[in-house]
Amino acid sequence: MALKDLADKLYPAVEKNFVGGDCKIFLSATDMKVRAIVKNSSAKSLEEAWKIALADLEKTLSEEKIDPVILRADWVTSSEKMTWTEFNKLVEDTRRNYFRRGLALDGDYKIAFTEMEMNGNSMLYLGGKEGGSKGVFRQKFSDKYCNRRFGCDFPTPQAEDIVEVFDTQGAFIQADENPELITGTGIYAGRRNASPVDEELFMKLARSGANYLAKQVQKSGKFIYGYHTCFYKSINTYNTLRHISSAFAMLDVYGSYKKMPPMKLGKAIVNAVDYAAKHYIKYRTLADGTKAAYYVDTGSKEIKLGAIGVSLLAFVKHSELMHTKKYLQLMNDLATGIISMQNPDGSFVHVLNSEDFTVKEPFRIVYYDGEAVFGMLRLYSITKDERLLKASELAFSRFINTNHWQNHDHWLSYAVNELTTYKPEAKYFEFGINNFLDFLPFIYHRDTQFPTLLELMMAADTMLERMKTIPEMSNLLARVDLNDFYAAMEKRAE
Repeated sequence: MALKDLADKLYPAVEKNFVGGDCKIFLSATDMKVRAIVKNSSAKSLEEAWKIALADLEKTLSEEKIDPVILRADWVTSSEKMTWTEFNKLVEDTRRNYFRRGLALDGDYKIAFTEMEMNGNSMLYLGGKEGGSKGVFRQKFSDKYCNRRFGCDFPTPQAEDIVEVFDTQGAFIQADENPELITGTGIYAGRRNASPVDEELFMKLARSGANYLAKQVQKSGKFIYGYHTCFYKSINTYNTLRHISSAFAMLDVYGSYKKMPPMKLGKAIVNAVDYAAKHYIKYRTLADGTKAAYYVDTGSKEIKLGAIGVSLLAFVKHSELMHTKKYLQLMNDLATGIISMQNPDGSFVHVLNSEDFTVKEPFRIVYYDGEAVFGMLRLYSITKDERLLKASELAFSRFINTNHWQNHDHWLSYAVNELTTYKPEAKYFEFGINNFLDFLPFIYHRDTQFPTLLELMMAADTMLERMKTIPEMSNLLARVDLNDFYAAMEKRAE
């Protein structure tokens, strides 16, 4: 789509939301194949600043033969002058990747960067062994991007030189769609004005993500693992757990289509699941002669309890959605593998050496138990094999006795929700409530994304809805302030 057409559609939305007066504006455009080209200008009015930045952007896009499909505008709404030392202190006092303000090295914004430019080009992040949890100005990558943007190294100010830190609002448009506003501040800066109950938008984003993953699946079924986006470099490692969990994510979206899902997505899923079954499963015969299967991390040469559970979830989901029994024996063998790692008291061994099945670590991380039990219960839903239910109840007996709910594990939220569909007993519902109840303030106030907290809440919500239909659970349900619960869930969605 021509830049002019995008600009003609976007400008009215910008004009409507611009408050007037002097204007400092940034325009960025991309064809979705290369990093966005950014141009900025300052003028006495929006109209004048827009024309200058748009002409500059059009010139560069033409020179680089880029036909844009997205155009974005960001304009300065407030700013604050400070010394270079104060700016560095501000960055260092901010959690890494959470700095949401732009930087201008001069009052006229001749050299200025939006926060997206700084974060997207690793200007405020020190990686490797020297990296930490806080932000830090990084000269090397600032020079690199400044050369691309302005044709010079980053002109680092002296300690007491004045710079300007600014906030923006914005709008963007994608070809064949309507303009979207970006009015958030603080940690919400840069995010479109989406409602937490906009199902249409969320399904569009989920399907877009699944289609991207599908494109990363090669003919063999192995993924192109990933990219260091700041540096235009491929990630050369490979995590087999991420392989199967990515397949599960695609399956989840595949099942969301009311009509026929895209064939390319289905083919990618089949290839990825088949690749995992052929390359990441290891078998052994147990002392009683039964065959057990284990999902292997080929990099570390480890068998991780949680990975077996997650692989079981993916194979079960594949079986349900593709209406196939192809992996039924494998799923039963994986469940046998999980049960072989369960101790008589209900606890589990967490990590084995994959070469000889010896114990490497009795315990590694709290989440492994929940992943394993949830995997077994999902398999139970299609096989009704009582050994799975028995092993799951044995595990939950230990979870209850050891107050495992204090870990507020999202996997156990999934697992207890699943268990109560087959065993609607008070002790299990009580565990599910304890798993989130005293954690609601943290869930509400936590300022990072923490998506697993939303998972915990969504599974708990399903369980609570079931409890509403069981009169005997009314006293337990009364423990939950549902207004607080739903407020925390919506805040987590935001």
